[in-house]
Amino acid sequence: MIKEGPLMSLPACPSPRVPTQHPSIPIQLADRPTWRGLVVPAITLRHRNGTPVLGEVDSDTVADCLIGQRCQLCDQGLEEVAVLMARPQDFVRGYVDEPAQHPWCATYTIRACPMLSGRLQRHRTSPRSARPCGDPRCQCASWNTTTPDAVIRAGQDADPWFSVRFSATDYTLRPSARGAPKGVSLRHLTRSKIRLVTPGRPSADDLAIIARLGLPWS
Repeated sequence: MIKEGPLMSLPACPSPRVPTQHPSIPIQLADRPTWRGLVVPAITLRHRNGTPVLGEVDSDTVADCLIGQRCQLCDQGLEEVAVLMARPQDFVRGYVDEPAQHPWCATYTIRACPMLSGRLQRHRTSPRSARPCGDPRCQCASWNTTTPDAVIRAGQDADPWFSVRFSATDYTLRPSARGAPKGVSLRHLTRSKIRLVTPGRPSADDLAIIARLGLPWS
């Protein structure tokens, strides 16, 4: 559980560690589908022909992984330890809306994802899924990509990201008012280990949250 502490001053924003090439694929992911040399996360939105829309998620698969306690990358059940990726605002609202991952899957994700690795410094102004593929049998023309979070982030500076490593025995879902899962609760994690993944381009609000909650900044 994250507890608020006395307000602290933060050192200068650290420089992100930016990889220069695709990371090697760990043995645990050897059988997963790939696209242009990268493992395709299980929750990724896909066209009818299987072409992935990297960076965007299938909400039904996300819900299935959350409920089934499955990894968002490899789609296998979580084991003793799991990892979440969280932004400063996630710690404030108390949950992460994407499924957790195995530690080795999280390590790969951090290296492969352009946002988590620091290669992207701004969010896209419009989602890739907004462009239909042209196949009349594909469902892409009806995809709803204008979620409130996507609208807010469009074109904005990249967020700081943190990894939250925790015992799977603390895995608890945050339900919505209708009972569907909103995400994995951060407020039920009793023995979590948090580290900075990438500083992004933090806003004044981000820095205030990081300082107030005492999140790691190096």
